[in-house]
Amino acid sequence: MHFILYLYMDKKSFSLIELIFIILLISIIISNIIPKNKVSKINLAKKQIITHLKYTRYIAMLDNKYNYNDIYWYKKQWNMKFLNCSNKVNGIYYVIYSNTIKPSKWYISKNETLIDPFTNNYIYSTSKCKQDNLYDKSKYVLLSNYYGVTSIKISCNNTSSLGQIYFDNNGSAYSYIDNNYDYIEQYKIKNNCIITLIDKYNKRENITIEANTGYVY
Repeated sequence: MHFILYLYMDKKSFSLIELIFIILLISIIISNIIPKNKVSKINLAKKQIITHLKYTRYIAMLDNKYNYNDIYWYKKQWNMKFLNCSNKVNGIYYVIYSNTIKPSKWYISKNETLIDPFTNNYIYSTSKCKQDNLYDKSKYVLLSNYYGVTSIKISCNNTSSLGQIYFDNNGSAYSYIDNNYDYIEQYKIKNNCIITLIDKYNKRENITIEANTGYVY
């Protein structure tokens, strides 16, 4: 770069074309020297899900749902569930919720979902997967729309959907909430559970939920 400038040191002035040429050449050199620290969208999706899983686990440990008078108390424990958008839209999204309104049935209301402390929005979406007029919902749950995730694989999935992870008040993770409390122990994650995110370029990112402890990384 110094050599280029030196060539013109004896000249009293530069023409406009010469200046443009020098600036362009310097820009090309700098762009090749400075490292590019770009982070892919799927990597951002991984970091977002890890953050939300850790937050879900933290809330679950603080919010003990046990109630002797409620046979469905265990269904109110906090969990993250991955779902498909409607056929008209396609894509993947997730919600974080506590089933408090209709615990005897599978149903998710926005008011049951966790609020993201960073955005103050509900970690929630409907299967329409749109954010146009839903200002209070987090756009980050729309894995396909926002991050370009085309598919997700969960090694410990025991559901009929894409999968879910829920935590008890000890921080332990489970892969399914059974209708019968006597059988839920069999769904406790006893081997590390791997969540794999895949984009259209077949790039993959893995998230690990440790067996027994529920630690996420």
